[in-house]
Amino acid sequence: MSRSNRLKRKALTKTNMSYLQWRYFDNAMRTWRAWQARDTHSDHVKQVAQEIVDRGIIVGPADSYLSDEGRKALGEAAASVLELSQSCEVRAESKDYLVRVVPWDLQHRPDSPMLKVALDKTLLEIVSAYLGMWPRLHAIGAWLNFPTEDYAKESQLWHRDPEDLKIIKVFIYLSDVGAENGPFCYIPKTHPFSPGSGTVPVHKDKKRILDDEMVTAIQRDLWVTCTGPANTMIIADTVGYHRGGKPTAGTRLLITLTYTSGTPLSKRVLRLMERPTWITHPIQSYAL
Repeated sequence: MSRSNRLKRKALTKTNMSYLQWRYFDNAMRTWRAWQARDTHSDHVKQVAQEIVDRGIIVGPADSYLSDEGRKALGEAAASVLELSQSCEVRAESKDYLVRVVPWDLQHRPDSPMLKVALDKTLLEIVSAYLGMWPRLHAIGAWLNFPTEDYAKESQLWHRDPEDLKIIKVFIYLSDVGAENGPFCYIPKTHPFSPGSGTVPVHKDKKRILDDEMVTAIQRDLWVTCTGPANTMIIADTVGYHRGGKPTAGTRLLITLTYTSGTPLSKRVLRLMERPTWITHPIQSYAL
């Protein structure tokens, strides 16, 4: 065996050991609860989770991934975020290509409709079936992207997210998003334990990758551009390569939710005024 192959095998063994530690020891109870509940999931939940396992991403109408209660809460959350996005106060932002309409560090009320969407039982079951454990809600946010004259930068460039060994991020478009509005882009099968998980194109920046650099490793026709009407939901493991597109016209308004294990690699940013009393299922309690 060549030295290169020995190094690759050593790295893979180390990755597998880290994953086993993370899932079966650090998050043993969450894994056990997910295993116990696996047969209670609907066929639809299983099918959605399997597509994420296979490709790292699924895209469709938000109604397809939420319960009736979650759909109602999303309607309320969308109205609230739309109203905030039209307010002058949200325009003060350090990043010149987006406004954080709902910042990561906002302290959420227990009756927040965004929190109700994030803790929707059907959505949590999808996330659980993919992660293999009952998830923890890591963050809630909403932002507005708009065109700038600068080159694409930061999250507009290809990258992998660092919050955990496996992550689910949910993006819900609150406005129609076409090619000119900076749609979310993803490269399927680059998420953990997929064929492209170890692909690393040669690139100059430590964390971000340009299109011209990415195309040397993964051909452009394999990239997925997630356009869609308002109410489109994207569920993806963002340890896989992804980027937020750069708008050339119009804007892109969305809600985003992040789910991790109970022992994420980065500090949890979710803040609550108090624990909600309306939750009805243990998976919702574990998410908090």
